[in-house]
Amino acid sequence: MAKPRDERPKYTSDEEEDDVYRTERPDIGVREPHIVSEKEFLVKEVKVPSKQAIPRPEEDIESIKRITPELIGGLFERVKFLDERIAEDKAAMEERKSLHEDMIKDIDEDIAEKKTIESRLTDIDEKRNFKLDISLLRRDKRNELVRFWKDMLELRTELKELTERHEVESRVMNIFRTLDVDESKRAKEAGK
Repeated sequence: MAKPRDERPKYTSDEEEDDVYRTERPDIGVREPHIVSEKEFLVKEVKVPSKQAIPRPEEDIESIKRITPELIGGLFERVKFLDERIAEDKAAMEERKSLHEDMIKDIDEDIAEKKTIESRLTDIDEKRNFKLDISLLRRDKRNELVRFWKDMLELRTELKELTERHEVESRVMNIFRTLDVDESKRAKEAGK
């Protein structure tokens, strides 16, 4: 019966290893051993190259400034003008509401898309950048909500003032109409 083959690695003797390390290479030269302290191994600052988050320009979009126009012209013209202004304000409110809904929808879609991409990333720096982008989008959403509230407040205030002025002008117009009707009746009676 044959002996099992020894597959263990063959080790050299200590003397053979010392001979290998003692030989000098002519291209390197003789190098003295250097004792390295623990402080030399400590890393003081690590700079990680990474993609930076895209800086978003700060948008200083101001809310609507309310300018109430002066009413000029005759009584009937003023009532007609107020009717038009009330219709314009209602249309502006609907348009602003539609714009707000579109913006919020777009921001929510962007946030959801970035979250799905971020969940698939493995690089910590890219994850951090995506989280930064998501937080910037959330900030944009909060800013839009505040701007929407301010704009709607301004439009509602103007609409309320216009409605009150329209009511007053309409009452005055109705008083003049009744006076005009009374005058025409008197004139007809006087003419008979």
